[in-house]
Parts: sequence; C-alpha cells; structure tokens
Amino acid sequence: MCRRIIPAFLAVSLLLPSAALAQQAVDEEYTRLIAEHLQDDRITTELVDHLPASETVPTPLDFHGRIVGTPGELTYAADIHRYLRAIADASPRATVWSIGETEEGREMIVMAIADETTIADLQDYGSYLSELTDPRVTEEDRARELIEGVAKPIYWLTSGIHSTENGGPEMLQELAYRLVVQDSEFIRGIRDNIITFITPVIEVDGR
Repeated sequence: MCRRIIPAFLAVSLLLPSAALAQQAVDEEYTRLIAEHLQDDRITTELVDHLPASETVPTPLDFHGRIVGTPGELTYAADIHRYLRAIADASPRATVWSIGETEEGREMIVMAIADETTIADLQDYGSYLSELTDPRVTEEDRARELIEGVAKPIYWLTSGIHSTENGGPEMLQELAYRLVVQDSEFIRGIRDNIITFITPVIEVDGR
C-alpha cells in the first residue's frame, strides 16, 4: 500500500488546475525570476512555475541572494548545508543532522521532512523500521501492523555523487523549501504519509 502513495499523488497532481495550486500566497519576486531564467517552456509545470511564500522560512533567494537555477551560479556544499539548516531552524516540519565527515574533513548531512508530529517523533519511526529489518525478532502480526498503519516509508533523495553533477544539489534546495512550506493537498499528502530524507551533496570534497 505504501508503495502506491507517491504514484497516486503524482497522478492526482496532474489533474489539479493551476488555480488550485495557487491558493497559497506566492513569492512574487522569486516567481518572476523563475520565469526570467526559464530556458524552455517544455521543462516546467504548474508545480514549479511559482514559489509559495512563507513569513518564517527563508527562500533560496532570501538566503543566497539568488534563486536556484540562476545561470552561471553554483552553491558550495557547505552553503547548501547552511541553507537546509536554516529551513529546519525555521520550521517544525524539518530537521537536519550530521552523518559524518569525509577524509578531507568536510561534513555530510541528512535533512528529514515530514509533518510536525512525525518530525517530533522521528526516533520512534526509526525504531519501527528497525523492527522490520529482522524477522527473527519481529512476529508477522507485528510486521503487518507496522506496515499497514504505524510505520512510514522513507524516500531518501541524494545527489552530487560526482563533482560535475551540478543540477541536483541546486534543485534539492528548492525542493526542500517546497516540501516544508507548500500547503497544497499534493504536498501535504507527501508530508503526512512519508518521511523524505535529503542528502544534497554526497561528494562534498568536490563541491
């Protein structure tokens, strides 16, 4: 059942008119810059042709002084990490923690995004998944209970495996903002039903 959540929401999203997605206040300046820098109309949709506004969570423009996708501009891994931490500091829907350092001493991180209650109880959800990893200690009835109504699937998004991969680390900054801020039924469904992990740059020594 959990595996069908994302495809179902994606299918529904294609049927949503732009007006339905635009009920939330829009960041007018960021949206103007999206249109200005768009290279090809075929690669945009109503899901990303505007940016929802927030009074508390900084946009990439607020934090970096430019939008994601500005021609000729890339972001250092450390600055991407600082931005994701700024989102988490501003919202109970996200948290960030370190997963260690590279041989050159640069940090790698994970950001978790979900609804407020799930983020507050994130350790409990980790325990549920731990139960599911070992059938020797978890009875089938308990496993079914966890899968069907207690645990939540985790979708872990990673990017920047190679230093020349430019787009993913940039895009994941804006995606993190959208997942935290946007209040459309589509995005709320994602926050309520799954836990999204984001590691924006894996090869931090080359970024």
